[in-house]
Amino acid sequence: MKYLPKVLTGFFVAMWLSTFAAGAVMAQEKTKAEKAKTEQQLKAKERAPAPVVFENDRVRVVESRTKPGERNPMQDRPDRVVYHFNNGKQRIHYPDGKTEDSEYKAGSVTFRKRGTSSTENTGKTESHNLIINLK
Repeated sequence: MKYLPKVLTGFFVAMWLSTFAAGAVMAQEKTKAEKAKTEQQLKAKERAPAPVVFENDRVRVVESRTKPGERNPMQDRPDRVVYHFNNGKQRIHYPDGKTEDSEYKAGSVTFRKRGTSSTENTGKTESHNLIINLK
């Protein structure tokens, strides 16, 4: 009988600690689930690879159509010339987290240097471009 208060106190402390530990584990699992959901949402907004229109030993030409909110995957890209069929807005994402916003007019041509990036259509209409990748 004289050990009963100590045993009960130990039991309640153990229960309290296990409850705290279970809460911490559940919070970590929730964070992992939220991160996975965010990654899935980003993947869902990535567009399919643009079809190749022409390719030889010097250039690779692709026709790109990107819906509003879509983005292409982060990857290393060669020097390229882009012909814009319509007006649009885009945000270029870089691996270091920096972004660059730009606007372009129908019929304009831009040159992009080699580098790793991802482009997101931030406009309200589909972006339609012809991209000439230099080899």
